[in-house]
Amino acid sequence: MPDDMLFMHRFSITHSLAKRYSRKMTPIMRMLALGLGLASVAEGWYDETVKDHTHRKNYVVSEQSRLQLVEQDLELAANLNAYAEQLQKKISVLRRVAENWRRALDEAKGREEEYLSNPLHSFPLIRTLHEDWGPVERLMQQLVGQEQIAALELMREHLPGAEDVAEAMWGIFRIVHTHNLEPKDVAEGVLDGIQYRGRLSALDCQALGKFYFHVADYQTAIKWLTLSQDLMEEQPLEYYDELGATSSGITLLLARCLVALDRFHEAEILLRGDKTFGDKAYHIVSHFQEHPPQQSINIGSRGFTEKFNRLCRSMSRRKTDGSAAHSQPARLHCRYNATTTAFLRLAPLRMEELSLDPYIVLYHNVLSDEEMARLENMSTPLLHRARIFDKETKKPKISPVRSADEVGIPNPKLVTEDIQLVECIQKRITDLTGLMLTSMRRIQFLKYGFGGIYVPHHDFFSVHTPTSRLHGDRIATVIFYLNDVEHGGATAFPNLDLVVPTERGAVLFWHNMDGETYDLDYRTLHGACPVIVGTKMDTIAAT
Repeated sequence: MPDDMLFMHRFSITHSLAKRYSRKMTPIMRMLALGLGLASVAEGWYDETVKDHTHRKNYVVSEQSRLQLVEQDLELAANLNAYAEQLQKKISVLRRVAENWRRALDEAKGREEEYLSNPLHSFPLIRTLHEDWGPVERLMQQLVGQEQIAALELMREHLPGAEDVAEAMWGIFRIVHTHNLEPKDVAEGVLDGIQYRGRLSALDCQALGKFYFHVADYQTAIKWLTLSQDLMEEQPLEYYDELGATSSGITLLLARCLVALDRFHEAEILLRGDKTFGDKAYHIVSHFQEHPPQQSINIGSRGFTEKFNRLCRSMSRRKTDGSAAHSQPARLHCRYNATTTAFLRLAPLRMEELSLDPYIVLYHNVLSDEEMARLENMSTPLLHRARIFDKETKKPKISPVRSADEVGIPNPKLVTEDIQLVECIQKRITDLTGLMLTSMRRIQFLKYGFGGIYVPHHDFFSVHTPTSRLHGDRIATVIFYLNDVEHGGATAFPNLDLVVPTERGAVLFWHNMDGETYDLDYRTLHGACPVIVGTKMDTIAAT
């Protein structure tokens, strides 16, 4: 199991080691060792670079993989119930034996001598203690549920891993961060003002509290951790003890957040209110002051800017009819394009000019339902983790700044009919843009899940690469929107104060360079807003 992600695993190890060696510790050392698994041991628990598991399942993006999780969850629940039934059967037998023995003892209570003078009482007692305890002892030692335990071991390798948990947590973080949501609302199923079915558990809130702790957003961490403690009251404490979570552990991390915010007195009062810490509160606070936490997850380089977030918030929701719920981007001109190529003179396309400088235009109803369905069906089986171009290494790499799955098409695994569709789309790009496509790279099919985002970036390379030396830099970009996203997923241009919602069958087109001077146009900085609910599918061609 990788140690860069799964903090709870590290905490359980720390906790068990602390128990094992607690006799050799002073009381304050023992307190810190048992509790700081939620705090000081945690620095570095989360490696912000998603590991290069290119072809692993993406539970955030893939509906099929998520459906498999539901099936696995049902199977695990059934397996657990079967295990519990085996235990219950054993418990029932032992309880009946104990009750039979106790009945005889209760009858003799207070008159033992008289009771045992009767041979019909003495003989069964002697025989029972000699003969019956052996089988009972063997029953007590008998292992039960081994079949269920073996089945669980077989399933374990097919369950989500640490990287999957990391990706899902980043997805929630992007949604909350971009839309400035309150943890309490999110935990109750309210996302961006819309009430959804479903809620977060105490353990979910605890995990997010730890995440925000490592982001060094201690105020928000306190909100998540407080929610976790409140939700713990809905279950017996033993339930969370067995799952490796305790209210005292959360109290300790809450105290550490307070100390990090220089709220020392509040931290000490909080700790004194927990019998686990009591009069050791002052020493724990002093320890936290001497060992301040180190931020281990840096979001400063993620491209989250307030202008980008504001644009995403302004165009995040959709009405039930699929239209945008907020104001549309200002349209400079709406007309039919019948002049770019000879084909458009026969079949003009409706277009809206969103910006003249730089030139950005939105075409409507470019792809048919059949074409979009075929694009999705032929691309989905080939999807892998999306990559971005690394200007330092000049190579593609997986990065959290682009959380999606992708495949380049045409692809050697496609059949002839699929390749013909791709060629048809390439010709349509020429019709839309008027550009010669001799330098066009492969088209990218992209699929985003919840929290899926591509932080603001430019599509041009601006550095020399083997590809750019061969084909030149990217003059223009064309995005085909293949579905209406239920909530979120718009394309935002922070430098232009422009945001474009997804629209099934539409195409967004813009120039990345000046058409005459070929100077790079840095105003075309753009990003994909996080998907809140649903999935987002698009096809991108950069020429």
